[in-house]
Amino acid sequence: MKAEDYLELPDCVTVNTPVALDSKARKAYETLEKTMLLEINDEEITADMAAVLTGKLLQLAGGAVYDGNHNAQIIHDCKIIAFMELVDGLAGEHALVFYGYQHERDRLLKELSKTKLRVRVFGGANDETDWNNGEIDVLLAHPMSTAYGLNLQDGGHHVIWYGPTWSLEQYQQANKRLHRQGQKKPVIIHHLIAEDTVDGDVIKALDNKSGTQEALLGALKARIEKYKEGKI
Repeated sequence: MKAEDYLELPDCVTVNTPVALDSKARKAYETLEKTMLLEINDEEITADMAAVLTGKLLQLAGGAVYDGNHNAQIIHDCKIIAFMELVDGLAGEHALVFYGYQHERDRLLKELSKTKLRVRVFGGANDETDWNNGEIDVLLAHPMSTAYGLNLQDGGHHVIWYGPTWSLEQYQQANKRLHRQGQKKPVIIHHLIAEDTVDGDVIKALDNKSGTQEALLGALKARIEKYKEGKI
């Protein structure tokens, strides 16, 4: 049985916030996507290959990508701006924010440092205690670092996904850090989705709650065919 089958939990709702890419960001994204997808044969795409391709495109949708020397190259601030507007709109409500890459964490920290918010990157038990005591306004975390065993339900009821993870297990477990026994308010899960990017494909796959890898493989193959046929 699932926890929600025998425990009375508050509602859990998702809010998708579309993020429009500016012309420079759109051109960079489409160039990278076309270059990467046309270099492979759609019949040979494996789950691992799909993860690599998706990861690169997720990075660019978020605003930066690692180059060959593992240095982050900033492409745009569209999603960072949308994130800051979202946090401001929470009007003081605390937020558990999930990032996928270190350069996302660093950029989020840089922007949040310009505010008076109490910001922390999750690092262990002390952060768990301080969050639950209401001493942290924005807690940044990688979904893998908070997957199991953490009880964060006392510190807030907003989850923000700066960039989605294609791992259904990571996604569900991360959200359960707030949506669990003891939570007193409805949990709101915010997705920042760069429009017309792989962000949308990942969210759709997660919403289906099964076959995430297969869904992403299908989406990538469909994009390859459109590029080859000149439809995009």
